[in-house]
Amino acid sequence: MYRLTPRMLQRLKTDLSKYHDLFNSKRCSGWELEELIVAAIKSDTQAQHHVQWQEAGHDDRADIIVHIKTLEYPVQIKSGSIKTNKLTLSGHRLGRFKGDMKEIVDYLNNQAANIMAIPYRQINSNQGRQHIYRVGYVDIRNLTNLDAHAWGLKGKQWIQVNSAGVEFSLRPSMSWQIWWRIPCNLVEMTDEFIIG
Repeated sequence: MYRLTPRMLQRLKTDLSKYHDLFNSKRCSGWELEELIVAAIKSDTQAQHHVQWQEAGHDDRADIIVHIKTLEYPVQIKSGSIKTNKLTLSGHRLGRFKGDMKEIVDYLNNQAANIMAIPYRQINSNQGRQHIYRVGYVDIRNLTNLDAHAWGLKGKQWIQVNSAGVEFSLRPSMSWQIWWRIPCNLVEMTDEFIIG
């Protein structure tokens, strides 16, 4: 699994600080995070990591591909949030499968890109607003092992929990978008860093 070096993490923190100097009221969104992660990877010239990124790309397999010598690391960049010790991430819309659970499960069980999540929370106090980020690395193998016949309808969502304890939520009203609730013990996390 690909991980940022300490120098890359420092560059990410610096760039997020610059971002919030300009935009203090909101989080840095997913597509903006992609660009900041690419800049962070490029900043550590000693690491010999080369990143391939297609600006505004819609590849649902990988947002970026990091090359280290002869190895390739496909990575999806996600924002997300942590609540009740679970990392919540949104995935791609799967409407093209027209609700065919077998096709959806086959697709989800065969993802190749690990996920780099940048969960966020905000604290507002008398001293001002603080933006709190961290970096989490999600092994895609924990987001597989689904069964096409194990979905249960809960409200307007189709829910399934895999053997790793990850809750999958399919939302037909959102073009069959997939959401994950991942137990934090399955996510390798950096320490939080505070901006503001």
